[in-house]
Amino acid sequence: MKKFLAIVLGIMMIFCCGLVACDNGEIGGEPVDDLDPETHVKISFMHMWSEHAVVFEDLIDDFEKEHTNIEVEISITPYNQIEQVLQAAYISDTLPNVYTFYTHYMNPLVSSSDGVMAGTLNSLHDEIVDWFIQPDSWEMGNLKGNYYSVPFRVTGELVFYNQTIFEEKGWEAPTTFEEFEALMDAIMADGQYTALAAGGKEDQITYLINAMSLFAAVLDGSVEEPGYQVGRLEPDEDTSISERIYEKVKGWVEQDYFGKGAIAVSKQGAIKEFTSREAAMVFANVNNLGDISSIMPNDEIGAFAIPAPAAIADQVKYVYGGYDGLSYNPGASEDERAASLMLIKYLVSDEVQQILADRTQSIIVNKNVTYHDPTYEAFAEEYKYVGAYSTGIDYMTGTHSAGNNSIMTSYLSGTSGQTAKQIIDLISDNVYADMQDPLINNPPVDWYPRQNPKKDFDQSWLN
Repeated sequence: MKKFLAIVLGIMMIFCCGLVACDNGEIGGEPVDDLDPETHVKISFMHMWSEHAVVFEDLIDDFEKEHTNIEVEISITPYNQIEQVLQAAYISDTLPNVYTFYTHYMNPLVSSSDGVMAGTLNSLHDEIVDWFIQPDSWEMGNLKGNYYSVPFRVTGELVFYNQTIFEEKGWEAPTTFEEFEALMDAIMADGQYTALAAGGKEDQITYLINAMSLFAAVLDGSVEEPGYQVGRLEPDEDTSISERIYEKVKGWVEQDYFGKGAIAVSKQGAIKEFTSREAAMVFANVNNLGDISSIMPNDEIGAFAIPAPAAIADQVKYVYGGYDGLSYNPGASEDERAASLMLIKYLVSDEVQQILADRTQSIIVNKNVTYHDPTYEAFAEEYKYVGAYSTGIDYMTGTHSAGNNSIMTSYLSGTSGQTAKQIIDLISDNVYADMQDPLINNPPVDWYPRQNPKKDFDQSWLN
């Protein structure tokens, strides 16, 4: 069957309907049954991986052979234009039946101000969640109790390390947070390399605050609280543990553990420091591996997720990341919606995910996939922690909390003039302001009181 393959290089015209908003049709519910084999339907599929266009053409060909009553029209939009193109398509009533977006960033597609551009996936979640290497990944696309995105491909930043340098120096990749800190101390004491090059300009240093905060939440039982699981656990009056986390990371900044002037360095600047052998480690994405390896052909590169304290090291690690996901158009016809869910289910199946792993060198979501390249196999083992203990927030976030990462960075740089406690309180206040904003949350929501006392835990890793 003939398919249309187009790379959308510009943003679709938003004013295609003049100054009057288009009728986007009725919102349909999630189909629970497959399309009747006797019913012919044509659906559209938009993805953002032009580098893998041929792979997706082949996959869609196979899907159409299996389902001869479904025709799929493919289009491609660059990842850095996908949000604008989808918004324009929604306004012009041309939203694709199935499309890729970010599981961890579904807020703009299901907000009260922008409209509901993604259909619910609650039944599909219950049916296939056990296929996934990280079931919690679904929670990244859970808003107000509904799932709107099926995780499809993992993206995230690990700690890359120069294994050749490590062997020369007798250093080893850490398996606990205590070992991680001791490793950074040893690298700095050696004096030859920056311990961990980081793009502070793009908030990479805050990953360590996020990691340590997650570890503390696991240790003290906060992750088990109903309020934590919906993203609005009432803040504690005693913020001493959080203060210690902020102060610890700020101390590393002041001692140049991330390089001189790291707060003003970009991600690419940090990678350049690593590839020039000025840094022993760097935050980077698996997508950077090819370029890094080509620049450093004589060095072996390894990677690890930020490890947790020894008490929970076998339970959790931290990776700053998310998922490219799959969503469907809820305004399409019932038959189109049924066919759309069949396509989504096909794309995350064992067989298709194995093909994607083999042909695209992507780290994908299906737990039954085997990676034949040992490097990618090792990366996949670390990437399975992306989304661990993710929360499905039951409210919309907005402008108040949007700047919280920048607030954290201003504290780390010393430019805020505020204490760790003041910064922590300000961040909580910003989240609460969004929760109480009737323009995005109607009715507004409040903090969820803690149900159980915090558990005591060994805090020596915070010293």
